[in-house]
This record gives sequence, structure tokens and C-alpha cells, in this order.
Amino acid sequence: MMTEANKLRFKLKTSELVDIWQNFCESHTKLYDLTCDEYMHLLESDIDLLETALEEKNALLESISTLDNKRTELLEELSVLSGSKYETLTSFVDELRAADNNVDAKQLESLNSLLLDIILKIQDQNKKNQLFLNKAIHSLQDLRQSFSGKKSYKTYGADGATKATVTP
Repeated sequence: MMTEANKLRFKLKTSELVDIWQNFCESHTKLYDLTCDEYMHLLESDIDLLETALEEKNALLESISTLDNKRTELLEELSVLSGSKYETLTSFVDELRAADNNVDAKQLESLNSLLLDIILKIQDQNKKNQLFLNKAIHSLQDLRQSFSGKKSYKTYGADGATKATVTP
């Protein structure tokens, strides 16, 4: 059973956790924007703007890492105050619901759902960026081979497998 002082500390720490989740959502939204900018700079072959975007992206990733460290510390502090061990946000939210703190529980669930959605969008955009880079690298390799006087192309054999052929 928590004392009144611990209940107040628990409530304040819970508010801090909600703030951290809001910051996570804001930071990941910026990260998504930078990832989209990165793709546009790749399409435009604007290396200077691409480098700037990558520097911003790295700084933002460091900031997100700092937020994650704060989140871990905060969940540990909340665990100590309540006497329960919170491994995940879900376990913490379940505890909030059990204590009839539905407002914070609902807010954390909403923010976490939003965060997961943003992260999925970032992953999709990163895949697009990687595909573009892979195609660009392949095109450069073909171009380099054409300058060396060797032309490669792929054909299909009787077994259906592709075979690379190089012509001098």
C-alpha cells in the first residue's frame, strides 16, 4: 500500500512519462519528415542537402536515445514507488487501469498507438530510400562496366535461373 506522499510522487512521475511519450511522438514525427526529405534529396541528387538532412537525423536519433534512457529510468522509479516491476508500457498501463487512473492510461495508450504508427511509416520510408540507393548503386555499376568496354546482361537458362553474361 502506497503512502499519500508516494501516491503524489507516483502521479507526478506518471505525468512525466506521458510527457516523454508526447516527446517521443514529436521526435519520431520529425524523424519521419527527415526521412522523407532524405528521399527527395536522393531523387534530386542534392548531396549537400542530403548531408544536412543526415546530420539532423543523427542528432535527432541521439535525442530519441536520451528520451529512451529517461523513459527507462522513469519506469524504474515508478516500479520502486509502486512495488511492481514494469517491464513494458502495457504492464504499466494495466496497473494504472487497476488503480482507476483511466485518464493517464488512455492517454499513454493513445500516444503509444500513434508512436507505433509513426515508426511503421518511418520503416516504410527507410525501405524506399534503401531501394532507391540499391538501384542507384546498380546503375552506377552498369555505367562503370560500360565505360570499361564490358557489357553485362542477364538471361534465363533452361532451368529458369538467371545467368549473368559479360560481353567484351
